[in-house]
Amino acid sequence: MLARFGRRENPRPWEPPSAAESRLQELTRGRQALKKEKTRAQNRLEEAEDEAVRNAHRELLDEIERQIGELEEEIEEHVQEEPELNEECSLLETIPGVGLQTAAIVMSELGSPERFENARQAAAYAGLVPRHWESGTSVRGKPRMSKVGNGRLRRAMYFPAMTALRFNSAVKAFGDRLKERGKEKMVVIGAAMRKLLHICFGVLKSGRPFDASLHPGA
Repeated sequence: MLARFGRRENPRPWEPPSAAESRLQELTRGRQALKKEKTRAQNRLEEAEDEAVRNAHRELLDEIERQIGELEEEIEEHVQEEPELNEECSLLETIPGVGLQTAAIVMSELGSPERFENARQAAAYAGLVPRHWESGTSVRGKPRMSKVGNGRLRRAMYFPAMTALRFNSAVKAFGDRLKERGKEKMVVIGAAMRKLLHICFGVLKSGRPFDASLHPGA
């Protein structure tokens, strides 16, 4: 079955990531893991009533934040030391809403844009393509993100999309149009995440900085 699939689809040969890309992925995933641990520690702090327990959680939070800071510095230094990564991250940083840490995650999780034929494929890889579902013959559910794909890349788009809805003219116009059509808040945010990843893909594919004039009315 696999052999027949290969003959029919003729997929692009897999290329292993470079040592620089592998290290960037390990660094960014380590940072994301610490971010999740920070959220859990904050929740435990809010739930604790005993002051001794609260102090212990505060100290743990301080330590986690210190470690996150150290990894972020390591990520920045690694990007600066690798010319290709530095160039690509710099391109991504021209997009309003995308900072260095987000750019590093996009680079480490998305990889080369040549892996995908178009931006929609990249969005599908991140699980940001709307999924429609039906139950039986008459019950239709609301479209929602598929959430099948690279969860790290998908999660990395959430807060940048929130920023882009305010300060990125292309994403803001897109979001405003959805709001005018009565779309719910989370639907708008999900669409903004997808739009932002499309823009990231376009910038990397073209090798040119973000240009708002290429997205008139988004």
